[in-house]
Amino acid sequence: MSTIKIENFDVTVDALPGHSLLISLVNAEQPIHTVCGGKAGCGCCRVRILEGGSKLSPVNDNERRRLGDAKITAGWRLACQTHILRDVTIYLPVKEDLDSFCTKK
Repeated sequence: MSTIKIENFDVTVDALPGHSLLISLVNAEQPIHTVCGGKAGCGCCRVRILEGGSKLSPVNDNERRRLGDAKITAGWRLACQTHILRDVTIYLPVKEDLDSFCTKK
């Protein structure tokens, strides 16, 4: 079992290795946002990797198109496209950090 530490919430949740961060956070009932349902279409599930980035799946073309190189270099990833291999620490954006369409229900 791997863990995801959400630094800005001071919460640590369990995650099965190989599952996406999005699935792991949803299963742990954490406040992750998605509009497209995990297809890299909306960018709402972005998270910033603070520690353990080398323990995640490599950045893929979907993430490069949605986030751009500057955000990826700054540590941002799409939770729907990022698969956990070992323990990781993230920053999970709050409602105010996201585009307005990400938080409408």
